Amino acid sequence: MNAPATITSDLLRLHRARDKVARMVVADPAYAPIFQRIEAEIAEAEAMDDIVARARAVAQNARGARTSR
Repeated sequence: MNAPATITSDLLRLHRARDKVARMVVADPAYAPIFQRIEAEIAEAEAMDDIVARARAVAQNARGARTSR
């Protein structure tokens, strides 16, 4: 499995978990730390997704520059 697909599936899983835990927090605020941790993991995964996208663009541009020489 390639990295972008893994990142996307991880994000989907995290978003689903966040949605479930949000309902739990509403019922009992004791679950708030879990909600915060999941939100932090989502932010980290989204940042990684952004890094992969930027690296892909740089690699594409470098490949294009190499072939146009």
